[in-house]
Amino acid sequence: MNIVTAVFTICVFVGSFLLFMIQPMVGKILLPYLGGAAAVWTTCMLFFQLALLAGYLYAEKSIRYLGCQRQSILHLLLMTGAFILLPLHVDTSGAEFAAATPTGWLLARLTSSIGFLFFMIAANAPLLQRYYSETGQHDSADPYFLYAASNVGSLLALLAYPFIFEPMLRLSEQQVLWSGVYILQTLLVMLCCIVLWRAKPAKIGGSGENYANRSPAGAEPDAEIAFTNVDDFVNRLIEKEKQDQQRSLDPTRPAWKKALYWCLLGFVPCSAMLSVTTHVATDIASVPLLWVLPLSLYLISFIMVFARTSYWRTIRWERYLFPAVMLAMLFYHFRIIEPIWFTIPVHLAVVFIICMYFHGRLADERPPVPQLNSYFVWMSTGGIAAGIFNSLIAPVIFVTQVEYACTLLVAACLCSYLSESYFDHTHSAVRRLLVSGTLLFLLFFPGWFDEINLSRLMSENGMFMTFMTLVTLYVFNNFRRGAWALLLCISLAAFFQTISDPKIVMIDRSFFGILRVTRLVNDGEVVDPDLKVDGVKDIFHCLSHGTTLHGIERKIDDMRMSYPLSYYAREGPVGSIFRVGNINRNFKSIGVVGLGCGTLAWYGRPWQHFDFFEIDQKVVEIAQNPEYFTFLKNSKAVIRHIVGDARISLQKIPDHSYDLLILDAYSSDAVPVHLMTLEAFKLYQSKIKADGLLLFHISNRYFKLAPVIKRNCDELGIECLRSFDEPARYSIRYDWYDYDQINRADWIAAGNPKHLAMLKLYAKWDEMEAASGYSLWTDDYANLLQIYMW
Repeated sequence: MNIVTAVFTICVFVGSFLLFMIQPMVGKILLPYLGGAAAVWTTCMLFFQLALLAGYLYAEKSIRYLGCQRQSILHLLLMTGAFILLPLHVDTSGAEFAAATPTGWLLARLTSSIGFLFFMIAANAPLLQRYYSETGQHDSADPYFLYAASNVGSLLALLAYPFIFEPMLRLSEQQVLWSGVYILQTLLVMLCCIVLWRAKPAKIGGSGENYANRSPAGAEPDAEIAFTNVDDFVNRLIEKEKQDQQRSLDPTRPAWKKALYWCLLGFVPCSAMLSVTTHVATDIASVPLLWVLPLSLYLISFIMVFARTSYWRTIRWERYLFPAVMLAMLFYHFRIIEPIWFTIPVHLAVVFIICMYFHGRLADERPPVPQLNSYFVWMSTGGIAAGIFNSLIAPVIFVTQVEYACTLLVAACLCSYLSESYFDHTHSAVRRLLVSGTLLFLLFFPGWFDEINLSRLMSENGMFMTFMTLVTLYVFNNFRRGAWALLLCISLAAFFQTISDPKIVMIDRSFFGILRVTRLVNDGEVVDPDLKVDGVKDIFHCLSHGTTLHGIERKIDDMRMSYPLSYYAREGPVGSIFRVGNINRNFKSIGVVGLGCGTLAWYGRPWQHFDFFEIDQKVVEIAQNPEYFTFLKNSKAVIRHIVGDARISLQKIPDHSYDLLILDAYSSDAVPVHLMTLEAFKLYQSKIKADGLLLFHISNRYFKLAPVIKRNCDELGIECLRSFDEPARYSIRYDWYDYDQINRADWIAAGNPKHLAMLKLYAKWDEMEAASGYSLWTDDYANLLQIYMW
């Protein structure tokens, strides 16, 4: 690699590193204002794709009309002019309206804060590749290796942020670092421009001149055309028409069919990447940093297929794509979730194969240098279409995360339809049997760990779907171009079967996730045989948000009234808190962050007032509907609902308003970090009375939240106790139909020492261990890796 190639490679690498460093950083800043919803990242991705397309369009049009030499001067001036926007700052004004119009607010904040900076950096990759094609290097006719370097920079930034930048640097320091690297990037671009200006123009694809204005076949310009004919005027018109026809054959513009094909090849893998992120985070587990993995695989596929070697492009990925997609669709159809250490890698592997297949075709279709910018524009247009589909269209037309299944179906059908022949003679029978056997093994493997998975697969419907999967795979292997029709018919039949599930009472979808009310029937499983009553069949309604349970209510009260279940049992920590509060009517005014199905309202008394803070209006509507849950309807307390982000809404509440403030927003797998910082705790402390109490629900599958809360309480000088609930120790004998619906819960109480002493004495709350080894979380710094349950 010579010095010129090295300079351009480093410049492209640094630019892409900047692009993918700013994305998670800005996402982290904006995420708290919308409750940590997974859709925040999807919406941010839509903005980044729009800005990327804008940068590619700017690169294409400016090169077309200015040529490389003059365009490089313009680009350098614009990048230097953007210094006035440094250091980087993200505007979060209007946050109080974010919950009402989350998508619009996010796009507006992103545009006003980083829009121009992101736009300029996005244009660097295609521009630098085009500049390199004009430097006269031996490989300047094929500058696409720089695109691989670009994706390497993107991947390293994406992986470095959660593991290096976020744990080691505060947000303010990250913004300063990014601003410094932007200045370095500008200097590198200047160096590349100097190389371009001093280079001899290459003979491939033209130098910096305007293709659209080039005279045909070496002809002289219009003003220099000499005519000796008598009818000079007519000849001029004829020659002018010929020149116009030549200009219409612009070598920088691809045929529209070719452009749409590039767009399609860009759409499918991008949609797969976005939809699998939402599917895994919504329907499987909101594991922290999970969004990094699909995007990383997406970038790795670009690196591999655009590398100088053609090895990865020669692999017949369609042989594995079709069966892999059918496996993922079966997992989706039968809701095979556990074990997550197996199911998540399966979904990610399927998306990676999709990316390799479609990106490989994109790499094979890469055009000559004159169409380089158009190539990237149409590829980016496909990504924009995927972002619009997953971020804007799908949440409106689908109540579940069906876009993932739709994307898988499109990928498999295109794989079949685009096949060159009906039969692959090089795919031996042994390999086909091996692929089929691997598919069956992976399909039934989760059944060894979860009986529910096995029962679903061994049911009549499960066996039929497995048989049809093998039939479809056989058709694909022997009639490749016709297999898509059979797969489409089977998928439609499975879809209509899914929507008729009698266990689902209702499904609704909002920006903040998918809400389900499901009907759970306890038809005779006995915990205590002495309590079994013949003929009793209990029916419960369960509210879940993604994979997180938000409450259960028994809907049949033939034997006794309905009591609070799940995390809020009378004998649990919540029950002990309200018993203390009922003494001398200590807790008259109560604030609750997180509504769920309204279970806590069951404890309300006529002399109490509850304020429920809930970010999602649809959750309020579900909890208020007596057909689903009746806790709010039957509560004796006065209840008020405040919709919006709790931290923003609490700022409007007068200080010292509450006797008890309950924080029940931490039990979700996606923890709203902004509700756990030191600044947030100061806000909570200011809203409770001098003898008030704070109560935190910290039950979580992935995070150890207790050390963070203990660290904040110690910093503010607040005493705290912890109670880890164990239903087996309850003194009240729960009937078998209620006991099964009680979950172990983890709670922390902080505040008035008098109340804490009563909890410690009568309810066996425990002192908390010191959290000296954990960082103090602030609005400027939080380390999720430190509290993750590895």
